[in-house]
Amino acid sequence: MPGFFRAVVAVAGALLLSAVAEESAPSPQKLAQQLGASEVGTRRDAAYQLQRLGPAAKPALPALIKALDDDDKQVWSSAVTAIAALGPAATDAIPKLIGALDTSALRGRRQRDGRQLVMRSAYALSRMGPAVIPPLVEALGKEDAGLRIGAAHALGPMGAEARAAIPLLVTNLADGRDPVREESALALSQIGPAAGPALVVALSDGDARRRSGAALALAQMTPPFPAAGTPVEQALGQEKDKLVRAALLAAVPKVGLEPARSLALLLPAVLGDDEALRHAALNAVLGQRALRPAALPPLATALHDGHPAVRERAARALGRFGGEASPQLPALLAATRSAGGAPAFADALAQVGPAVLPQLLKGLQEGKPEESAWILRALRGFGAPAVPVLSEALKHPQPPVRAAAASALGAMGRDAADAVNPLFVLTEDAHPEVQAAALRALVAQRADAARLQPLLQAALASTHPDVRRAGAAGTAAFGGAAQLGVPGLIDLLSDDDAAGRFAAAQALGQLGEKAAPAVEPLAAQLGDLALQSQVIETLGKIGPAAAPAVPRLVELAKSTDQRASVLPALTKIGPASAAALPLIYECLHDQASDVRAAAVTALAAIEKDQPKLLAILLPLPADSSGRMRRAAAAALVPHGPAARPAVPALVRMLPSANERGEAMRALQAIGVDSVPELKKMLGIKDDRVRTLACESLARLGPAAKDAAPQLRELLTQEEKLRGPITAALARIEPPTPPTPPTP
Repeated sequence: MPGFFRAVVAVAGALLLSAVAEESAPSPQKLAQQLGASEVGTRRDAAYQLQRLGPAAKPALPALIKALDDDDKQVWSSAVTAIAALGPAATDAIPKLIGALDTSALRGRRQRDGRQLVMRSAYALSRMGPAVIPPLVEALGKEDAGLRIGAAHALGPMGAEARAAIPLLVTNLADGRDPVREESALALSQIGPAAGPALVVALSDGDARRRSGAALALAQMTPPFPAAGTPVEQALGQEKDKLVRAALLAAVPKVGLEPARSLALLLPAVLGDDEALRHAALNAVLGQRALRPAALPPLATALHDGHPAVRERAARALGRFGGEASPQLPALLAATRSAGGAPAFADALAQVGPAVLPQLLKGLQEGKPEESAWILRALRGFGAPAVPVLSEALKHPQPPVRAAAASALGAMGRDAADAVNPLFVLTEDAHPEVQAAALRALVAQRADAARLQPLLQAALASTHPDVRRAGAAGTAAFGGAAQLGVPGLIDLLSDDDAAGRFAAAQALGQLGEKAAPAVEPLAAQLGDLALQSQVIETLGKIGPAAAPAVPRLVELAKSTDQRASVLPALTKIGPASAAALPLIYECLHDQASDVRAAAVTALAAIEKDQPKLLAILLPLPADSSGRMRRAAAAALVPHGPAARPAVPALVRMLPSANERGEAMRALQAIGVDSVPELKKMLGIKDDRVRTLACESLARLGPAAKDAAPQLRELLTQEEKLRGPITAALARIEPPTPPTPPTP
């Protein structure tokens, strides 16, 4: 029976391997010893192994508690996880874990994410059973926010067992700090119906924050507290505070009211004037599956309300139901038609989903030509599912419909790739407006260049201006700036199509300073939000010749958030941007580090007063922002030795790989003659830095004798630096010439 014997051997082998593994696995006591090792790798591995042991790690509990003070995040993380796994057997860790919640005691002591520390410690406490409840309840009354947050986070998962915490949790619903209120409300909801009576009382409290927190707790409670239904309804009828009303609306479906009564309270808010209340009420309806079907007919009725705003809100609400609103599509379509395809209605149709597409196609085929525009606009919102319908519309007998369908497909970009061939067919349409729309759509889809470019070339020679403009826009988009020339691109800047204007602005940038005649037309486009960033970039690429646009750029930087884009353009325009200096000096103090750094670079390119500029630049390599330090280092390069006061700060940048390149270039240009700074550079583990230090020490010669011991030690460690080190030592400690023999 060879098969039988093979099975026996296999089982025996497995048992043997298991026994060997068990024998070789460190015991909890051994791992506890390793938790005290000086090597962080040993401590990490021990903590991880104890975490994997689960309840079997109990003998190591004292060491795990001590490891909660470890400065290494991995050691601490594994230790707190191991303690959590011990559950009630780890009650000795309660004082240490509650102490970890006290964020005031941790300031300046541990570089660890404070929220993670509180949440992970709270989770471990939540696993320890009834013994932890009294100290956690006590922590709820402390001043420190971390203690209150962590205690609430730990008590909530204990459910009704933590009912002793209810009074203080309700008190903390009025805390001035959002996280304390939020965790307190969540904990009360997790404690469940046992907290219900106290929360009902809090609904009439004099503090709006406590009323809001009580309502949110009731809204989150599972299982719900049905006895709160009438109090919530009464509170909603009396409450004036908007935030409290929003919380009460969220609670309505969760407090035992009949569905019809809940909808009677929620739907007026869904259709009301206040956006925050609309949002809260609609989310409350959508969050309860039992309410959704009954909410649809009243919303459909509201589509015919006498107030346009109410009709729009009803449409938006129906859209949020997605496919569930399909039974109301006839009403929604009729309302969309009456509204001329207004965005709120078109968006709602797209949200309801593809079920409406056949009806929209039917509307295109049978409807009035003036309705085609809004139908095609609505179809754009569907994305890829609408491509077959729009492709069918490309065959419509009315040229405006074909053109609009092509434009809609172009707006979808690559989502409409399946429509490429029908669009190519339309480039030969008898109507120029259709040809132009098809060309623009193909360009937007980045269709096959070999097939499209001959059509664009032919379009440039068309007798119809729309077709020529479409050909020019496509040619520019495909890199044909030189072919169109500056006059052709300037003409394209006034294209009716935004994509054409964008292509023109982009192509002018490719021409650089040759596009100088386009500066004024480009500056005139700075108010176009769709073109703004591209026009700014193009003006920068034109360079000094774009100086006439500087006042407009300055105005734009002051009135919008485009400072980070405008400053690099001013930098490329250079000294001709001197009129922008007041703005640039102001941006040096901007809150955004990218703006401050861009201002440094711009100032270095534009400010002609070199002593003034240098005085500003010298302190900046010590700035708290890495972007600023890098920008300052680059700006100091042209100043050479005059920037020597910045050397210590530049040397401090060298350990950072992200900053080393800029710092090295600056130090090479400035020159380093400080032996202490050069010794620091020798200690940085980068061959380029150490080579520069050796070369600089060699130039100093015997004056660098204090660096000789460090160089000799480095010589024994870095064989590849032997050449620069030996050369430096030879200059620092030149050999003593032999004493001539006595005659």
